[in-house]
Amino acid sequence: MITYYWPPSGGPAVQRVMKFCKYLPKYGWEPIVLTVRNGEYPAIDSSLLEEVKSIHVEKSKEISFLRLFRKITGKKQIPIHQLSPQNDESFFSKIARWIRFNIFIPDGRIGWYFNAVKKGKRLIDENNIDLIFSSSPPQTVQLIAKKIAKNTKIPWVADFRDPWTDRFYYEESKRSWLTKSVDSILEKSVLNKANGLTTVSDSVSQLMSKHMSNKNQFYTIMNGFDESDFNGVLHKTKLDCLTISYVGNMSKSQNPIEFLSLIDTLSQRDEKKIVVNFVGHIHPDVWDEIESRGLSHFITRKPYVPHFEAIQFMVQSDYLLLLIPNLPKNEGIVTGKLFEYVRSGSTIIMLGPIQSDAAKIISQSQSGFVFEYNNLKGLESIFLEKKMRKEMDTSNYSREKMTQKLSEIFDEYI
Repeated sequence: MITYYWPPSGGPAVQRVMKFCKYLPKYGWEPIVLTVRNGEYPAIDSSLLEEVKSIHVEKSKEISFLRLFRKITGKKQIPIHQLSPQNDESFFSKIARWIRFNIFIPDGRIGWYFNAVKKGKRLIDENNIDLIFSSSPPQTVQLIAKKIAKNTKIPWVADFRDPWTDRFYYEESKRSWLTKSVDSILEKSVLNKANGLTTVSDSVSQLMSKHMSNKNQFYTIMNGFDESDFNGVLHKTKLDCLTISYVGNMSKSQNPIEFLSLIDTLSQRDEKKIVVNFVGHIHPDVWDEIESRGLSHFITRKPYVPHFEAIQFMVQSDYLLLLIPNLPKNEGIVTGKLFEYVRSGSTIIMLGPIQSDAAKIISQSQSGFVFEYNNLKGLESIFLEKKMRKEMDTSNYSREKMTQKLSEIFDEYI
């Protein structure tokens, strides 16, 4: 199992492979994880270490070009993950962003490639490895797996949590024609060489299949929720206010300003107090607009919190806000937290494309309501009439069920 993100890394990127590793032994597969030593992560959640303590993990060093660049320039921070550019971005930040998206191909983790390949080959020599599984982003992981699979002739399943060259945030941070061309060649080489391909949604599979020349089949293995993550969580308590929470980072393309404007209007008309919780990083431009329009008075901000606390916020809320990035090619975006939202029992309000994989999941689970960013007609009545979700069996969205599906795919290749 090759992955860059592994505890103590926090955030959504770590959850998928971590949960696969947790449940694969139940279905006859013993995972060995190859990950980076002292990686650069957007968030740290040391509480996750307890969950993976029984898993065999091997680490290799990364030559971090991003860390080296910081040392050379004397700057403490360089945008190293998918944060949108800011309106008042400095010249240095613009240069750093351009380097991040145009020089490091396929991504800023390419400095891990050689050490990881060397370590991976040694692991295969020393262990009875039946199959290679690699999960991206970062896409460097797929190049590592391709090289190891080529040299060892071991079957390889490549997993994509996001598209590659069609990744949505490239709409905000443009890349040169040369960079896109080279990256496209790398993407096609991986898609055509892997024995099996998995993605998180049908739309991502359809999007990526356009870059293939052979007939490799994509399998959709959605993200999910882990029932054990909800053990010990306090049940919803009756409060004298209506609570709406957004849990996760909020990029520039996820600006809910019109939604907040509607909430502000409702708060002035409804006797019941409305509180909006933002849990996670908010893009500075989004927050600046919220403040400039006088909409911050009912918002409570929390920085990144450990995963268990994030679950607690979900369960304790009346409504949960889900924001699909308002960019082209966003129909296949299915965030990992959606399934935890579904399991929480709170009612989901999603802003994004009505014809999308996320909207389909909400409809099938009857867990909430979906609106376009520019068309909130009907949203007001949901709050005024206190419309809530229906109670449904959500077990089909569990991490364990998804891992069982993955194990069946693995079985096909041995």
